Amino acid sequence: MAARDIRGLPKLEGTVHVNMALILKFMANYFFNSGEFEPVPPRREAADDPFLFAQGPTSGLGKIQFHDWRPVYEAFAHLPNVACFTEQAEALRDLLTTAPPDEAQQKDLGFLLIVGELFTLVVYGQLILEQAQLDGVDPDVVDHVFDVFVRDFSASAVTLHGQASATEAQRGWALEAVRAPVAGDRRFAAVWDQVAALSGVYEMRP
Repeated sequence: MAARDIRGLPKLEGTVHVNMALILKFMANYFFNSGEFEPVPPRREAADDPFLFAQGPTSGLGKIQFHDWRPVYEAFAHLPNVACFTEQAEALRDLLTTAPPDEAQQKDLGFLLIVGELFTLVVYGQLILEQAQLDGVDPDVVDHVFDVFVRDFSASAVTLHGQASATEAQRGWALEAVRAPVAGDRRFAAVWDQVAALSGVYEMRP
């Protein structure tokens, strides 16, 4: 088992770097050149989706546009941790205009991995909020999810601050982007009660 796992780890780590490099190609259009698209409806029917397994080449990723990320964040701005995380997302956008990665940093995989982590949090947040709208997820649950997002973003910002290749401007930005999530004992108890109520409910299909 050890021999098998040791051989696998470099491959997995390499995959992370490759995927993150591809993800970063979307960042400029995501933040600065959004498009207008029709909402994508949920699909739960038993149908074949061949595109999922035949997505074609990865060229031209930098030309792909996305729907504006801000409206769905604004729709949940009444939730304290969504509002807090939105500030961090806006701060990341500002970083790309005031102290963007230079040519050397764009070849530094360690630096790019951190920026990619920050970027993907914003995208995941958008997807979670869009699905929460569709499913009518309890606001306490949504706010608790973003409690985690605020902490994850802050942790990556601290990592960026300590990155050897970061500039002074980027280090200053990193410290300013750190936030503490908005704690809520009532919210935590409400989410805990929902989770605890699921204990013993699920049954395997005969």
